[in-house]
Amino acid sequence: MIKSKRLEHDITLVRQLGPNKSILIPVINQMESGNSKKYLKEENLLWLSQLMNLQVTKLSRFTDDEWDYNKDALNPPRSVQGAKLKLNFAKYSCIPTYVMTELKCLCHLAILAPIEFRKKTKGQKAKLEIKHNTVITQFNSGLKFINAVFRDLIHLGNEYINDRFQSLTDILDSDFRDTAASYEYTVGNELKQFLGYLNAPFSTNVLGTTIKVDFSSLDWPEQTKKKRKERLIFENEDFEALVHHSTYTVIGFLSSIKEGVEDKTAASYTNVLQKKNQLNFEFNEELLNDYTVIRLLTKGYTKEFISSKCLIHPEFINDDGSLMFHENIRKKVKRKHNISHFDDVRRYVNEVYYSSAFLVAQYTGMRPSELSEVPLRKCLIKHEGFDLIVSNVKKNDLENLELFDDKWVAIPIIKDAIKAAIKISILKNNDYLFSNMDTVDAKSVSTNMSPGGIANFFSNFLEIVLGKQRTAAIKFTAYMTRHTLAYQLHRVELGLPFISFQLKHIVNTVDKYTSFGSASNTTLGYGEIAERIVLDKAQNKTIRLMAEVEKIKTVMDPNGTYVGPKAKEHKERIQKVFQGYQAAGYSNEEVFVAMAEQGMAIINVGTGFCFGGVEDFDESIPCIGTLRCNPIRCSNAIETKANAPKWREIYVTNSELLDKSGYEDRRDQIVATVEESKAVLSFLGEEVD
Repeated sequence: MIKSKRLEHDITLVRQLGPNKSILIPVINQMESGNSKKYLKEENLLWLSQLMNLQVTKLSRFTDDEWDYNKDALNPPRSVQGAKLKLNFAKYSCIPTYVMTELKCLCHLAILAPIEFRKKTKGQKAKLEIKHNTVITQFNSGLKFINAVFRDLIHLGNEYINDRFQSLTDILDSDFRDTAASYEYTVGNELKQFLGYLNAPFSTNVLGTTIKVDFSSLDWPEQTKKKRKERLIFENEDFEALVHHSTYTVIGFLSSIKEGVEDKTAASYTNVLQKKNQLNFEFNEELLNDYTVIRLLTKGYTKEFISSKCLIHPEFINDDGSLMFHENIRKKVKRKHNISHFDDVRRYVNEVYYSSAFLVAQYTGMRPSELSEVPLRKCLIKHEGFDLIVSNVKKNDLENLELFDDKWVAIPIIKDAIKAAIKISILKNNDYLFSNMDTVDAKSVSTNMSPGGIANFFSNFLEIVLGKQRTAAIKFTAYMTRHTLAYQLHRVELGLPFISFQLKHIVNTVDKYTSFGSASNTTLGYGEIAERIVLDKAQNKTIRLMAEVEKIKTVMDPNGTYVGPKAKEHKERIQKVFQGYQAAGYSNEEVFVAMAEQGMAIINVGTGFCFGGVEDFDESIPCIGTLRCNPIRCSNAIETKANAPKWREIYVTNSELLDKSGYEDRRDQIVATVEESKAVLSFLGEEVD
């Protein structure tokens, strides 16, 4: 009730500006010189003093040059904290004092009563509230334009401007149009929304009369969009390298500290796929513990605090019971664990942490703003029997969360990643998944990483896995993991083989999760899941088309590599067709896109593409299911690079079984499978360890 009365009082105060316009203009214009006090004593202007001292935010008064909303915004995400919640009117020095007063009043009204500025649309509810950063962005864009209008009039002289243009309503239609025609800044939705405020009937409370300018008809310079230099998604090879490296880095770390591994599938491939540890020392649970002691002690934490986080060995304690100086402990730990330099330990720990964060980002498809808010010790929950990961998203209560919006399926490798990150977070004393790799100082408060910082965070990881040159070529953005997940899911729906077996966990678990009604009454297809991840229709269409074009290129590329009895004939036929297209002036890429848009009737059987027909039964082919669709043997199959991941999976899974107990009676069959898959991979030019 009190809040409602306060709101009504503030709105009434601001709305008095328009009706009193004629007597207020000289008063406000003289305020800076201090000559307005005699006017303010007049009874009909006492409210003006109240307006000037009005507390517009918890930190700012109406007369302040800068309005700071950082204490007013409720739980703002990290991406809009600080400067993005401040509006600095002093930046727009060309705008006359009274005009700026009108603009301040409009700004305050837009926040106090946003519903009054909305067009009444049938069937659509007007928003009762508007985010502070939204209004700030709109007014920053609008103030920049109004400032440009007065800057263009500066040739008339300051005295003339202050005398002639004392209100927004004094600006002529031609003045707006002249500035718009040569406007050098971006004309986006924010500016158009601001100009909509000026035309709104409710604005007459501030302006006194209506601005008779059709802002929608202004002619702006052509808005040339910057060409996107960044890639939308990871290339398949990069995606495979990154998930492979991060998976086995996390699993290797958990194994070294004797922690259980959730991803049993990845763990079963460890002997075949994991590269040998390049560390020149043995990383184990005791080393992690001792390293944690050093990191926390170095940052000024007390013995009591450190002992609450990890074990302090007696050898680190002085005779008087105090903790040794960190340099002395470093020397002891180096000898104890045979470490030449702690930089090696730090690099390894960082790599594990980067890997953990990458796995969460890649296999959930979270937005950067959601990733930055993930609290490690509270993010994993059970919901109706399913493991989920949640973020402190600043927009909904947990009960109102929706899949692919505020909670995500936690497949086994994600749980492993969180487990590894929690272990390392102890030495950082920071519970946010995305946070600086340095240990938080004892006198400081732990903070999360802004969404903008996530790109730099991952760039460090990409350089470790892909190298500096490849990383520079990728031009990574924080949305790339999200878009790549959608792309890979589209590939699955289109019949292209999995590159990452962990994607199977995602689609299988999501399928189960959504089938009972949490997000849909029917089972979602892979493509539908991808569309839920990327809600931007144009962007999703682009990502899906990329997957469709890839499918076409795998079997219709005149420069491609093909294996099988009909491979040569198939390639010659394609080259002949493309020669005709090229003669007509079409590039290969244009042809691929056209084919994708028209659809192609090719069956993908996982290990090869089938062009129909029936083969004679060949007893020499090992009886191992899908391997009967072997392009080396089947006359109707053609093999391409796109099928290599499936053959590699067959090779890896069977290689793991070669010396496994309980499979001795099937060893000959397993060896035949390994050799069969190895032969196909060799034909495709794939490296086989």
